[in-house]
Amino acid sequence: MMIGGKQIDPAKLMPKEEMLEFLRTNGANDPALSLIRDKQLEVFGNELIWRYPISDGKHIGTYIAVVKEGFISLPYDIIDKEEYELLELDDAATFDDEAMQYFIDDWRSFSDDLTDAMTEMLRVLRG
Repeated sequence: MMIGGKQIDPAKLMPKEEMLEFLRTNGANDPALSLIRDKQLEVFGNELIWRYPISDGKHIGTYIAVVKEGFISLPYDIIDKEEYELLELDDAATFDDEAMQYFIDDWRSFSDDLTDAMTEMLRVLRG
């Protein structure tokens, strides 16, 4: 599979349950996720984890991670100044094509709306 411009061997990816157990054991927070990101960067040349910092309708944000079974959402509702995002692992879910399309559409809508607003702000600032 090709992800982020890198050829990824799915056999080398962490299984979903192994990732969730690792996160539970190590704090279920961003620093624990950083340990996984560092390992994946070393193995694959890409962290294979992306922060999706807008609400999915239930959580304030999520991470999207590549696992052996596909792609999972690792949502969070709390951001702590020391531990950063605190993951809600009970709500971790595997993406299907419909869910991924929803995330893509929602991101584009969010991005387009913000870009339009900032463009207008810039227009006002320039007089």
